[in-house]
Formats: sequence, structure tokens, C-alpha cells
Amino acid sequence: MKCFVAGVLACILCAPLVWPNPKASKTKNRSQSTAELVWPGPPERPRIRYIAAIQGSEDVTGNVKPSFVERISGRSPFRDQMRLLKPYGVAIDGSNRIFVADPAQRAILIFDRNTRGASRWRGSAQFPLFLPIGLAFDADGRLFVSDSFAAQVLVFSPDGKPVAGFGKKVLKRPGGMAVDARRGRLYVADVQLNQVLVFDTRSFQMQKTIGKAGNAATGEPGSFSGPTNLALDSKGRLYVTDTWNCRVQVFDPDGKFVLTFGAQGTQPGKFARPKGIAIDREDHVYVADAEFNNFQVFTSEGKPLLFVGSIGLEPGQFLLPAGMAIDRENRIYVTEQRMSGGRLQIFQYLPERADNRLPDGRGSNEETYARR
Repeated sequence: MKCFVAGVLACILCAPLVWPNPKASKTKNRSQSTAELVWPGPPERPRIRYIAAIQGSEDVTGNVKPSFVERISGRSPFRDQMRLLKPYGVAIDGSNRIFVADPAQRAILIFDRNTRGASRWRGSAQFPLFLPIGLAFDADGRLFVSDSFAAQVLVFSPDGKPVAGFGKKVLKRPGGMAVDARRGRLYVADVQLNQVLVFDTRSFQMQKTIGKAGNAATGEPGSFSGPTNLALDSKGRLYVTDTWNCRVQVFDPDGKFVLTFGAQGTQPGKFARPKGIAIDREDHVYVADAEFNNFQVFTSEGKPLLFVGSIGLEPGQFLLPAGMAIDRENRIYVTEQRMSGGRLQIFQYLPERADNRLPDGRGSNEETYARR
């Protein structure tokens, strides 16, 4: 209840406290307005730019022209289109395809903006998929999917076939995951066990557990209350959103506690319901808050740098953000479990580059967060 109250207050108080709101043109031209949607706004140099949103396959495949039959019958040309309903986990493969776990559809939705294609992956009779939540790829292109209802992890081959399942004997309610390809580990957050379980990505055997149930008030490192999502930095350190303790905890590759940051509150750097977490190529930490309806950016040591978004339905606004991912080009993906239908929003981190160019080739003179 305290976290909920903090979240309600945060919607009113958190945004104006420190950093400026994003600048968005008020022109009726949506493409022009979203192109100018950046954080922070002028006069500061932007660090985050809004790119696009995906609510369904039509946002990837392009406009669908109604057929003659559809025109005379009044049937929608989008009737066969895939739509996000309650998206949670998101992951990007080596071909820049976007994978979204949608538990309401018992499926993984795949959006390919390069080929303008969309498809679904489902379970099989041998390996059924009931409530997909977390997604993570290994170095071989296999997709690990946590099933919160079945209390196991499914493994999909690169061509979309479910080929294995594991963890039923030890998992209770698995959620977010992260793969350490260098060490051959799969980390799985379990909300019911209040632990992070570590599996070998080849044998699928559990190696160890990290943490135990506990309240933040005790101050005991490694105590969790609803750990939901995970991310790894370039050093192999594990970041865990400890949701009901309103904080993020960090562990080294051996599972030893390193530090914690965040606490219940309405100021920047504080949390109400932290969920999605991701780390960019410069080890900035991004945390989505389902009560604040924004995401915040931190240094790897937990210093707050920036927040992005506010409550709402427009581009750059959020309703119930859940999962996060960042690809190799520092594009930021955030899922939303809106009542009106799910959405995936995409942003771009704007780093300082030697050639002064953005990943898409456009010129820029943005500097890094650290030099702010």
C-alpha cells in the first residue's frame, strides 16, 4: 500500500521536481512532433529521442489497403493483424527482430522492421506455453522464455521451435531473465521464491540461488520482496529490480552483493513500483516504474541522471510500463500493459561519437550522460 500511495503522488510530484520535461512540437503533423520529442528539452542537449511505437503488425508491415469486399462490407482491413494485448518481456535478436512476450495471447510476437514482417511463436503439445513473461537470447540464437503459470523455462530454437523445457522442480513463479553468454549462465527472477535462480545454459541444471525473502526495512543485502526483472552490465554484474522493496540490487558474477540504490519515494532516484530494467553499451542503467509511468536513467553505481516520460497515451507517455530491453545500437524498448491494448515504445540513446553521428547516420553533437 505504501508503494501504491507513493506511486500516485509520484505521478503528480516526481516529474516537475528536477529535470525538464521533453520538448514536443504542437503541430498537427505527428511525424514532425515525434521527431522533436527528446529528453531533456532545450536548452540542454538531448540524451534520449523518441523513435516509434508498435501496437500491432500494421505498425511494421505498413498501411493496409481495404479490399473491394472490405469496402462494401465495412469490414476492417486490420481484422487479421496481430495486436499487442498485455505485453511484458521484450528481447532483440542478432537480426534486430523484436520479440515480445504477450501472456494474454500465450505467444511470442515477432516484429521485423527491416523486412516489414510479423509472426508468432507458440508452444507445442510437448512444450506448451501458458503465461510467457521473460525473454532472453543466448549466443547461439536460442530464445529462453519463462512461463509464470507452468513454472518453467522453455527453449526455442532460432527457427521458432520449442525444443526443451526445464526448471519445474525448482521454479515457482519465474519472471524476468538475463543471459550471461560469457559464463554460460541463465539468471531467472522468481517472484514467489524471492530469489534469483542461476542455470547452466547447456545442461539446464540449476547452479545456485541468489538472495532470499526479506524486507528493505531490515537493511539486509540480498533480501528480496518480489524480484521481477534482471539485467547484466559489461562486467557481468547482475542488476535486480526488487519491486516491492522499491529498489535495485546489484551482485557481482559470483553472486555476492555489491550495492543497492533507490528507495520508496517521489523524488528522482526513488521508486514506487520498479519493474523493467535494461543497460546500454555505456553501462547506464534504465529502470521502468509502473506507478510513476516513466523510466529513469542511472549510472552503474546508481546515481540518477534523467527521467523519461509521464502518465498518458501519447508518444513518450506511459501507462503501466513493464518490460525493457536495449539493443546493440542503444535503442531502448519499453512495453506497456495498457487497458486499451498493449504498446511497445522505442527510443534512442544519443551518445557522443567520434564522428559526431547517430546510429541512423544523422548528424548530432549530443554528449554522454556522464558529462552532463
